[in-house]
Amino acid sequence: MNAQKRKSPTRAVVLGGGGVTGIAWEVGVLAGLLESGVDLRRADVVIGTSAGAFVGTALASGYDMNKLFAAQLEPNPIEIPVNASKELIQAWYKAFIIGGSDPQKVGVEFGIIAKNNPSPVSPEQRHTVVESRLVTREWPAHLQVTAIDADTGQLHTFDHQSGVSLLDAVSASGAVPGIWPLVSIGDRIWTDGGMVSTTNARLAEGYERIVILSPMPNGYGSIPGAAEDAATMRTSADVYLISPDERSVAAIGPNPYDPTRRSVTAIAGREQGCSIAEAVLTMW
Repeated sequence: MNAQKRKSPTRAVVLGGGGVTGIAWEVGVLAGLLESGVDLRRADVVIGTSAGAFVGTALASGYDMNKLFAAQLEPNPIEIPVNASKELIQAWYKAFIIGGSDPQKVGVEFGIIAKNNPSPVSPEQRHTVVESRLVTREWPAHLQVTAIDADTGQLHTFDHQSGVSLLDAVSASGAVPGIWPLVSIGDRIWTDGGMVSTTNARLAEGYERIVILSPMPNGYGSIPGAAEDAATMRTSADVYLISPDERSVAAIGPNPYDPTRRSVTAIAGREQGCSIAEAVLTMW
């Protein structure tokens, strides 16, 4: 054996937020990549935010992506159709104006929004939805899940060493203010990890090869989006950003929380995954 055998590069997969259609699109892309010979389940770390926390759980656990793709094509009566009101969206934009370029200040504002705009969905109903989406209750060793402390605005990552159940961590990561209820873990309350950054891609800094799936690639206010993060990170790593192509955008539609769009979005995502597989494989 060659004593100078080359060390394998470190690899990270980052899965961003994007509602129930974001889940379907990410699953479709991953299934399309896998069909074409690109297996991202071999990543050293999977970082999931909001929708990406659900998909990241499946990816990091080695779950069959074809099986998860097939599930997106079937109606799920447990999913709850919701929509962000104009007033709620205006409150979100105001949070970015007040917080400016300081992510923690923006996070505090979203915590206030969550407290002042109780979700129309009960914690019990949300618990049932989260359970229906998770493919396992066991923490994958290489998974990190993001959430924001609703009081301090600080971004936090949960993993298998955090002493927090996977169900609670993923619920917190997807607790969109005013859409889904806040999540209590210990003596803290948590809100969606994607409200300040849709992917939190910078958590992958230090890895040599990074694939980012971002259903919502654009930034908000003074907070950079996945595209800006990826451009900066390319100076120190090979980064491949995947965001919805034209067909996927049309499939997702105007409301990312509409479960009736899961099927068409997953199919569009799979076709997109197949179309970019060669380029991803070359980098990966």
